[in-house]
Amino acid sequence: MMGNESDNRPYVIFDDLEKFKKKIEEYLEDYNAGSKHPMRLVMFLDACDHVSRVCRVLRQPLGNALLLGVGGSGRQSLTKLATFISTYRLYQIEVIKGYSMRDWRENAKTCLMQAGVEAKPTTFLFVDTQIINEQMLEDINNILNSGDVPGLYKSEDLEPIYAVGKTECARKGLTVNKMNMFQCYLQRVKQNIHMTIAMSPLGEVFRTRLRKFPSLVNCCTIDWFTNWPAEALINVAKGFVAEAEMNLDKDESSCIEMFKIIHQSVEEKVDEFREVFRRISYVTPTSYLELLSMYKKILKEQRDQNSTARNRLVRGLEVLKIADTEIEKMSIQLEKDQPILEKTQIQVEETQKDIAIKTEIALEKETVVEAETAIANKQASEVKAVKDNADEKLSVALPALDAAIAQVKKIQVKDFYDMKVVNNPKPSIVTCFKLVCLFLIGFEKPTKPNDPGQKEMDPEGYFFDFTKKRLLSNPNKLLKDLIEYDKDNIDEKVVKTVAPMMELPEMAIEKISATS
Repeated sequence: MMGNESDNRPYVIFDDLEKFKKKIEEYLEDYNAGSKHPMRLVMFLDACDHVSRVCRVLRQPLGNALLLGVGGSGRQSLTKLATFISTYRLYQIEVIKGYSMRDWRENAKTCLMQAGVEAKPTTFLFVDTQIINEQMLEDINNILNSGDVPGLYKSEDLEPIYAVGKTECARKGLTVNKMNMFQCYLQRVKQNIHMTIAMSPLGEVFRTRLRKFPSLVNCCTIDWFTNWPAEALINVAKGFVAEAEMNLDKDESSCIEMFKIIHQSVEEKVDEFREVFRRISYVTPTSYLELLSMYKKILKEQRDQNSTARNRLVRGLEVLKIADTEIEKMSIQLEKDQPILEKTQIQVEETQKDIAIKTEIALEKETVVEAETAIANKQASEVKAVKDNADEKLSVALPALDAAIAQVKKIQVKDFYDMKVVNNPKPSIVTCFKLVCLFLIGFEKPTKPNDPGQKEMDPEGYFFDFTKKRLLSNPNKLLKDLIEYDKDNIDEKVVKTVAPMMELPEMAIEKISATS
């Protein structure tokens, strides 16, 4: 991110702190308008002071800053805003999975060449959470001291470096050699690079790093990010409440005061804990932001519960109201139906008397039924005897039936087509098709033939009328009807008519076989 270089932004004193705060907020709006990652910050007076300090450090020759504070205190955000105000470029590494020292050296080289070759004032923002190897701090220590990291540049990087150094040597009247060109390049780097290192002052690791890399202190201006004052807590809470749209209305000021009191009381208890137990705990600005987020979450949950309970209560009242209306309607209807109920009650009593009388009659009939049951049982025995006799005869008839079915299944459609052209049928054929007509058509009478010859062979017309015109008109259907004929439900009249015909001479199996 880079500020608008055309702006003339002199460093001047503000007598009115409100104007000072408003000016910083305007810069923040300008930053957010041109950034892909806008910062939602509440610029309370303490934060504005830190922005002013960082801006002042960046404007100084060889100005570097060491920002000391716990996480969430705004070190990175305020550095970005100060860089934007100073119209400098911001450079920051991105430590992802697999990030190595080779990547770090490439990033450092890119930043230094941007400051030295391109002569662009650059803020190099580095955070202690990005340290993957203590060698990174060694490199930063060297940049703070000399603007260079030993062994950083490759041979292909030296060409633009020497081009810049040659121009600077000519401007300064120095002898053009590699040493002077490189030194002029380093002067440009130191002039344009501004290291801003954000570190946490907590723990032994911080103290060890300061002892090992003294340039972190000697070459940097230290800015301490201490606990937020009461004014900061209130302003941050106001901004959070407004952004979250909590709709606290008249309770807003008291809730904001409550947030401040809770955070400050915890800070006091932490101090007491340190004094009594000699154990250190930390209450950071992040803790305060988590307090606000937790309040927002709990408030939403409670409002949702209240809304649900209110809706259930409203629905319950509506149901009760509907039930009251229905009860009133039913009461009116009951009054109207009272005469009908009384009449129905009388009818029920009469019905009960009638049932009692009929029960008496039924008991009397039960005796008669028992006697008739004995007779029926006797008749059932007789029927069983008849059935046994019929089953005996059926055991003889079933094989004949199965044989007949087998013979029917042997019939082929072409046989019917052959029969369709027969004009001189034998008596066996005429009688057979008469039987088929009785089974399939019933007792409908056919038209007798007028032709003397046909009349002699088929006096009734079963063959020349029903058979040829109706049955043989669709041989496939005829064969299907014969195979699927319901032999278990033959009309008794048909049986009585067909039985004598089966005894005729032409129905003998030998004659039928000879004819077919």
